[in-house]
Amino acid sequence: MENVFEDTINRLDLEYEGLRQLIWHYTHEALITNYFKKLKKAMEESNLKNLKYCLSEINRWYQNNISEMQRIDEYSYPSYVDAMQKIKELNDAIQIIPDDYVIQTKTEISDKQTNSQDKKTEPIIFISHSSADKKYGDALRKFIVGLGVKDEQLIYTSHELNGIPMDKNIYEYLRENFDNKVFMIILWSNTYLESPACLNEMGAAWVTQSDYTNIYVPDFEFGNPKYHECAVDTRKMGAVLKNDGHCKTKMIELKNKILKMFNLEIDEKHFMVLLDEFMKEIV
Repeated sequence: MENVFEDTINRLDLEYEGLRQLIWHYTHEALITNYFKKLKKAMEESNLKNLKYCLSEINRWYQNNISEMQRIDEYSYPSYVDAMQKIKELNDAIQIIPDDYVIQTKTEISDKQTNSQDKKTEPIIFISHSSADKKYGDALRKFIVGLGVKDEQLIYTSHELNGIPMDKNIYEYLRENFDNKVFMIILWSNTYLESPACLNEMGAAWVTQSDYTNIYVPDFEFGNPKYHECAVDTRKMGAVLKNDGHCKTKMIELKNKILKMFNLEIDEKHFMVLLDEFMKEIV
């Protein structure tokens, strides 16, 4: 049962940033903003009593405001409903944890993982994307694998060879891998910004200070205010997936970074064929 409690706490830790940002897009109201701040503090201090209280109040606030959310922002309403369900599920799960349960601190978890013989030491690439952008995600996956990266060194949930293992809890698996040297490729799109799950992944990269690069689908709206409110540095230069010289240059930079990360080599002739195929697939 303790493993179930720990999974719940881990899931809350992963979901937190995405849920917070979604509310922030809707309102800067002091009450709900303060509850999220207090919830974060309770998580950092492993204070179960305060964690329960803050989460229950956030759940109550959400239930009371969901109708108004629909009225004000019809476009984002499905995301709000999805987030409301997640908050309710998390709250229900957290409330049944006994008050005397001791939450492990991040230091304790880190020490346990350091001492584990099964801890991975090799780097891993995580393509954070919306399933609606599978076309571009598939092209990126083919490009990365073509450089020599192995299937087990890549997390890309839209491909059966790079998804979450069948016997793994998705939140636990992501947490395990974020404890390693993770390089995240954020595939930005307008759909990505509307997905709480995607924002959670992006938030996890920020929280764990993982290395990342920004890649954008061709029709991405850089003026979208939700983009500039994200936790990661959106001013960091990246590649826009258009069949032009700028995109090619950025993909060459990405290639060099990946080869160095995994100590790989690829001859120029094979790489140019790989690059040409990539450029054709993103059109």
